[in-house]
Amino acid sequence: MKICLHTIWEISHNYIGGTERFLINFSKELQLLGHDPFIVCTSKTRECIIEGVKVLGRYSEKLEDYPYFSSKFIKNEIIGETYSEDSLKRLSVYTLSQIEGIEADIFHFNSFISVSYLKGLENLNCVITNHENRREYDWYWGEGFFDLFKSLVNTQKTNLHKVNNLFTPSNHYAIEFSKEFNLPVKNIQLGVSLDYFKPSKKKEGLRLEYDLKDEIILLLPSRFQPHQKGHDIALKACKLLKDNGVNFIIIFTGVKKSSEKYKSVFDDLVFNYGLQKNVKVVTFPDINEAYQGADIVISPERFCSYGLSISESLALGIPTVLSDIPTYVEIAKKYSHASFFKSESAEDLHDKIRDVIQKNEIRNHDSAADFRCDNDIRDCAKNYYKVYRETLNRSTIDFD
Repeated sequence: MKICLHTIWEISHNYIGGTERFLINFSKELQLLGHDPFIVCTSKTRECIIEGVKVLGRYSEKLEDYPYFSSKFIKNEIIGETYSEDSLKRLSVYTLSQIEGIEADIFHFNSFISVSYLKGLENLNCVITNHENRREYDWYWGEGFFDLFKSLVNTQKTNLHKVNNLFTPSNHYAIEFSKEFNLPVKNIQLGVSLDYFKPSKKKEGLRLEYDLKDEIILLLPSRFQPHQKGHDIALKACKLLKDNGVNFIIIFTGVKKSSEKYKSVFDDLVFNYGLQKNVKVVTFPDINEAYQGADIVISPERFCSYGLSISESLALGIPTVLSDIPTYVEIAKKYSHASFFKSESAEDLHDKIRDVIQKNEIRNHDSAADFRCDNDIRDCAKNYYKVYRETLNRSTIDFD
């Protein structure tokens, strides 16, 4: 089966971000199952192979005016400074231009908004998975964007009611979107590549590299978007740790060209909190290197549609301290090496980190094994394959 996976975002050799990493790992699992997946995305690189997966770059000539791809391109050139119904129509026209001439048995789109007005959507053998939530939409495109989109879907002005393969990786958001859009949105959870993220004893590479002795190594392994990922919350919690005499360093990952604009405010906080000797900002070619050396992983995220980074940490058995947002609770509540703090509370994050340190918690391989059994990305690939097969076998579909 030839499967085209589409995203309006960029996937490149130095890609960073949960959805992008998911699409690569998901494609590899589909390959192992005997299929022929490939990815179409927004990129100036016309074609490349990433970890054995073919990635095709498609874009409008306006991207040539930008030094690199970022959401700024989508907002400026397609959505517009002021969003509207026409913004969504333009985005669907852009998506159509990206898949034009592409031959595939199944088109798997990874955003509701990117195909909401796609002409002929009902005639495509397609699956649509949404990886954004209300707060992400409003953060990316402007306050109130989600309410506009919800209104357009509810009044059947978009084409989403013409297809029945609407999914989201979270059961929480499947329920919420079904209610908000008055459409059946189903849940297929994502998962971790068990072959790539293999449990191991903690390694000393980071400790040796930074000449550390008895410091606790904290890790925040998310893309560098403080508004969503809570870097400011982490820094405030770290100030409290320092004030209370905890000997630690914290490593932040995920900086790329499009997120460097957030670095100056971050650096100001580091300076104001007196954390210059405690903070490291590192871009890892292989995130496994970061996990291998970490004592504790934290994720003070304010909102998230799933949670791939925390899934990776839990799959490795690392003590993981999480904000109590719905998707994190959904993923991690069963596992003993997950601790929750009150979302957006730096004080509670500090307290939970102290609890883990004082209990001298180490990597929990039994709990990790439980998590890995429940969150294998191959199960995700198998479940989507069933949907693909049912879609292809459906001889006639009555959408009325």
